[in-house]
Amino acid sequence: MALAIVALTAAPSRAQDITIGEGIALGWGQFFVADHDKTWQKQGLVPNVSTFASGRLVLDALVGGGVVIGTAAETLVVFATLNGLPVRIIATLNRHEPFDLVAIKDIKTNKDIKGRRIGYSQGTNAHYYLFKLLKQEGLSWSDITAVSLNPGDFVSSLAGGAIDGFIWTEPHLSQAVAQGSDKFHIIRAEGHYNTYSAVITLQSTIDNKPDLLVKALKALTEADDNIKRNPDVAATLTAERIKLDPVIAKVFWKRTNVKFDIDKAALVALLEEQAKWAVENKLVRPDAEIPDFNTVVVTSVLDRARRE
Repeated sequence: MALAIVALTAAPSRAQDITIGEGIALGWGQFFVADHDKTWQKQGLVPNVSTFASGRLVLDALVGGGVVIGTAAETLVVFATLNGLPVRIIATLNRHEPFDLVAIKDIKTNKDIKGRRIGYSQGTNAHYYLFKLLKQEGLSWSDITAVSLNPGDFVSSLAGGAIDGFIWTEPHLSQAVAQGSDKFHIIRAEGHYNTYSAVITLQSTIDNKPDLLVKALKALTEADDNIKRNPDVAATLTAERIKLDPVIAKVFWKRTNVKFDIDKAALVALLEEQAKWAVENKLVRPDAEIPDFNTVVVTSVLDRARRE
């Protein structure tokens, strides 16, 4: 009996299943490295990973119960919370300028989008970037024909002539140029806006499954460490994951400022700024109230992951 008791106490804890939603962009590198290096499994997790064309689809899956943790830019969380959804940010993977304009050759500068059909994805950080870009160029929303599309339709819409350009990030930019460098080109403008690549979950998961989330963040922390040790390898495997030329990935990788962290004050300030923009531009229902974003950005899970 004594041997049986020892055996029971020495038995490893049961592995926990975790459903994970991942977008298709270089900014989600820690998730891709965690998949490749099996850091989820090292934390006793059994990952079930689903890939989505955009962060908005990841957020939809999160709210619908399809995943318990996922990737999304902070703007999506702004709109979700303005609509009363209990989405929370528990860590960030980086902060960087992700977007460029890819357009027909007749559009030589960003100012030339006046009177043009420009693709974007409504309610995303690309929407916010386009707003900032127009303002910088002395243009208004009415100066363009803004066409909201699913990101998966950007390249085909541009190639087919339905739009004259679109705002998004890699791999879509390179995919568009690959349709013909004599037809399309990338126009970059710096200093408009830096996004946060965020790790999202629901408040109910924080309340009911904190141990699961702590393990997930520890797995992402190890992945982040692996990236810092060998960024070229991480860029290459991430490029393979999102079907992007590794050479392009390594160049873009330098823009991402990989750092697994959570700067609550800076993040809350940006969420508040974007919420005011959404309300002032009537992008949410009239009765929407700006929440206390200090409750939306939750640092306790990462704090615990770092302690243990």
